[in-house]
Amino acid sequence: MNNPLDNKIKESLENFEMPYDAGAWAELAQQLPAAGTATSAGGSQIGWKAAALVAVLATTIATAWYFTNTDKTVITEDVAIEQTVPAEEVNVVNSEETETVNQETSTQKAITEVKAHVADAKATNTNAVVPVVKEETQPVVKTENVVATTDNNSNLTTDKKEPTTPEKEPSNEVTAKPFVAKFLASTLIACVGDDVSFINESSDKSASMRWDFGDGTTEVESNPVHNYVNEGTYTVRLVGSKNNQTAEHTVTVNVNPTPTPIFSAERKLNGYVAIPLYKFATAVQPSETAIWSFSDGAKAVGNSVVHLFREAGTSTASVTVSNNYGCSTTMSESYDALKEFDLLAPTSFTPNGDGLNENFIPEALPEMGIAFEMSILDPKTNEVVYRTSNALDAWNGTRNNSGQKLDEGIYIWTVVLKENVVNNKVFNGKITLSR
Repeated sequence: MNNPLDNKIKESLENFEMPYDAGAWAELAQQLPAAGTATSAGGSQIGWKAAALVAVLATTIATAWYFTNTDKTVITEDVAIEQTVPAEEVNVVNSEETETVNQETSTQKAITEVKAHVADAKATNTNAVVPVVKEETQPVVKTENVVATTDNNSNLTTDKKEPTTPEKEPSNEVTAKPFVAKFLASTLIACVGDDVSFINESSDKSASMRWDFGDGTTEVESNPVHNYVNEGTYTVRLVGSKNNQTAEHTVTVNVNPTPTPIFSAERKLNGYVAIPLYKFATAVQPSETAIWSFSDGAKAVGNSVVHLFREAGTSTASVTVSNNYGCSTTMSESYDALKEFDLLAPTSFTPNGDGLNENFIPEALPEMGIAFEMSILDPKTNEVVYRTSNALDAWNGTRNNSGQKLDEGIYIWTVVLKENVVNNKVFNGKITLSR
């Protein structure tokens, strides 16, 4: 196996040159026997040891130089110095570490042998120069919790620190939700006199509420209703409080003017109490419109209208005045009648020439001045025997008022009003012709 340590030692020995010391060589030469001179047993022993010492010294110095340049700690005979090698440079490849330990053990043995030879040399010749041999020891490495990682650029596995993330302790603190004040208005464009409803939609409706409607009035109800009596623009503010939290919300409400009509009603025919024909009027502004409605279903438009009440009982007249803001005002009045209005038509007449009750026509038609059409029907023949649109042309009991007398009996009359004064414009009844 190709060991990096063997290669390093081999390269160091090949490139190593022993430094030349003239004094040391001279002193060593004195101890060697002269050329051609017989040596004693002691002299031969010193010479052999000296030669072996030189060889071992060269090997030792080369080895020490190698370990010195690899940042390992070298300890002399008398002093030990501890050096910390960075953790990331420590090899964790077991096979290479085992071979390195074996090589370092062999080196220790060589150093021990050199020490023994040096001791023997000192004992034999106290004047011999013996160099100090440094003893290499295993480096003391301070380690931490590491994780083995592999470098992509080599086959070596390097230990790196495993990052640790501190655990976050759970918090028992409960964060309260913020209180939010909010409300809706039933309308943002109102009219004077209208009710505006405010609907509370705050996040906690049990909170303390205070309303300011912008017109100088306040309220503490949860869902108030407010009525504005003057036109203008108002800022409505809700201030809510809950658990030391205060919030507010505002909206703007525009209040437009409302018409103020004047309702007036009078009988169309003064002195004719039996004829329920009325004239209704109101005062309006140029931007206002008046619409009339009556309990019989009739409707009319204008500042002034005429209406005929024909139903028995209580009848009602109403007027609604609206402006261009869409605001309106309605006013009403009621009227009572004891019986149904039938145009005050008689039930019989006697066209016999005595000058009394000679003609037939409903009495209200000449007084009302309303366009109409009247027809007389003979039920026996189902023939219309007379027709007129003139209140002055009453029926005289003849066919078409031409002189041909008709038989006595019951005839049916019908009047249709031509003007929009009443919802039901058709009136009818029976008239008895007697001679």
